[in-house]
Amino acid sequence: MTLPRVLFVTGKGGTGKSTVAAALALARSHRRPTTLADLDRRMSAAAMLGVTSIDGTAAKVTKSLEVLALGARAELDAFIARIVPIRAISRRMLRSRTFGYVTAALPGLEAFLLLERLRILAGDAALKDHYLVIDAPASGSAIELLSVAAGVRNISPTGTLNRLADSVAAFLADQKRFGAIITVTPEELALREALETEATMRERLSITTIAAVMNRVPDSLFDTAELAALSPLGSHARLAIRRNAAHEAALAGARRLKKAGIAIVKLPMMFTPAMGMDELEQMGQVLEAGLIER
Repeated sequence: MTLPRVLFVTGKGGTGKSTVAAALALARSHRRPTTLADLDRRMSAAAMLGVTSIDGTAAKVTKSLEVLALGARAELDAFIARIVPIRAISRRMLRSRTFGYVTAALPGLEAFLLLERLRILAGDAALKDHYLVIDAPASGSAIELLSVAAGVRNISPTGTLNRLADSVAAFLADQKRFGAIITVTPEELALREALETEATMRERLSITTIAAVMNRVPDSLFDTAELAALSPLGSHARLAIRRNAAHEAALAGARRLKKAGIAIVKLPMMFTPAMGMDELEQMGQVLEAGLIER
């Protein structure tokens, strides 16, 4: 199945969102040139790919993969620079108290311009047959970000901002151009947040969730007879029971997601002290297979 041009990766904090985004961008880059747009201020996904600093332009990871750091304030600065091309004047405007009052009166303007930048990047990716993977904020902040187009449309019923808001809303709702991937772990809070995030995107924002990525799924190592044989070993037996219980919890969580109509990709537990390029390659292969065959 063909994936949309833009893959927006979000999820509850601690569910491996940035790792999944980095692995997915790496995997996509083996098919077509890919840009990882890192919206996370900590630059976690970029760091996993070996990029520790970005000076405002895209940083090359491989011949077909680059990383771009985006921020809401930077997009506002760039927008003002485009409409006021004289640099000294645009800088003075951004620093002025009056302009601060204007931006305060337009809540979500900076975030909206960030969405508009993503829409433009998506258009460029389509023209060049590239992909764009977004390491988005955690799910709560992601919903706020994705909701700003509707807010801007409400406060600006006519004019340029209204037209831009319509364009952004149409972009987000286009299944061929934009799709969300929600990361989740078997814990109850993460599952509940994933279900709520998917429902909000679908019902309120008309955004398609491609799949939920169930991260850190352990294998079941022991059957009932083997657990019984381990019982005299005390703490070792308890570890084996916990391992099997974690596996069952992941299966139960996957059933809940499937019941809600969400496709699932399971990522195995990786017992490694650090996440390097080799581990990202392995994870990316699983993601590619699961997303395309879903």
